[in-house]
Amino acid sequence: MLIENHELTMSHVGLGNLNEYALLLLFGNAHSHHLTDGTGFRPDQMADHQGLILYPAYFMTHLKVPSDKPLDQYRLWDEVSVGVDISRFGETILESDYLFGPKGAVSSDKSEWDRGRFPSMKANSLIVVDVTQTEGSTRKVSAPKAECIAELSKLAKPPYALMRSKKIRTDAFGMKPGNLKTADPVSYRVPVDQDAAPGHAMVFAKFSKIMDAAEFEWMTRRSKPGFPVSIARHLFLLERETYYYGNCFADEELDIYMTGHIEECDPDFHGESLGMISVAKISYQIEVYMKRNHTLLAISKVDKLLAVPTSSQDHIPDYKRVIRSL
Repeated sequence: MLIENHELTMSHVGLGNLNEYALLLLFGNAHSHHLTDGTGFRPDQMADHQGLILYPAYFMTHLKVPSDKPLDQYRLWDEVSVGVDISRFGETILESDYLFGPKGAVSSDKSEWDRGRFPSMKANSLIVVDVTQTEGSTRKVSAPKAECIAELSKLAKPPYALMRSKKIRTDAFGMKPGNLKTADPVSYRVPVDQDAAPGHAMVFAKFSKIMDAAEFEWMTRRSKPGFPVSIARHLFLLERETYYYGNCFADEELDIYMTGHIEECDPDFHGESLGMISVAKISYQIEVYMKRNHTLLAISKVDKLLAVPTSSQDHIPDYKRVIRSL
């Protein structure tokens, strides 16, 4: 296990509060550090027996956030802790658990982790050769030299996500079309030096940002009548389960499809806080494809809460009017 303490700086959250993308990167950084902890090697020095540099490529992440403690309660300059515990199956398959909270809230005893109070994630990854050292975009799995990787606990059987990944690729999440559905995809071009550096694949966490951009496009422009653009600051992530089947580089064009539903919920769905009013719960499946060859890159099942501060409750009638018209 590894626990890292951080101050949330402008490099994490800009001038705002914690968001999903920043949290995923904090988890990803801790994961990379844990893999080489105590070896004397940096994460970018983990190599196989041919000297090729390796890195852990996620094929599944499952993030959960308590409904009464949204991510944006963590603000610029807050001191926080990030915990990660990694296990290994065979030479190249990894399973990891994560917890995030205020500084000191992450116990070194994983049995004491309180996932009901703090954001948590489970993930699986493959140890693969850095794509900049291989031809083409296909992942090449390779085992690291023993001296380059930390001692990790061993799994007795393959991770459940291995089989689930195959099922999801074939059947998706089985979500039936509801009042949220895109007949035509939302298109997205991967900006150079913004979503991906030249010559490098896009970091896994960017998929959540791309999905959120497509979600905003659909809810404010594709749905008729569209939701007020203020909805962007009133949507709070509850859960995102993502399976990754590929990646892309800068300047690629993507097609994104979504299907799901939005339903009104009890005003206290989020808990006892009197500062917020819950309006609706949104559940949807979202798929990201490479436009030029129709390759599935990632698919997620997402749950979000539409909740409004009591000081902005005049937005609620507008949101409910659109929901009831869908």
